[in-house]
Amino acid sequence: MKGEKGCESRHIDDGVLYQAFVDVFNTLVENKDYFLGKWQKLRESDNPLRRYKAKQFSKIITEAEPINEFDTDLYFALMEKVVAYDDDRLMVGLLDGTEVECIIE
Repeated sequence: MKGEKGCESRHIDDGVLYQAFVDVFNTLVENKDYFLGKWQKLRESDNPLRRYKAKQFSKIITEAEPINEFDTDLYFALMEKVVAYDDDRLMVGLLDGTEVECIIE
């Protein structure tokens, strides 16, 4: 139609996005000590939102085990955004500012 422009981004299946979150969450769990140290530093921030998120993330990951399937509650507690690139990469952004790159297979 005249005057309309469609979205030029390619379609990414929900399953791919769900698996990316599972992979990122498991990375957090498997590298628990590193991330707990990072969040401990953020808990001393002047920014109250950063302090709150660091405390929330620390609690979630301290008690967490790796997951095998998508978990809606964890997703909304941790995720900020997912950016898809043309070269089969996703950048998963968490609410604490962490960004993790994932390769779409």
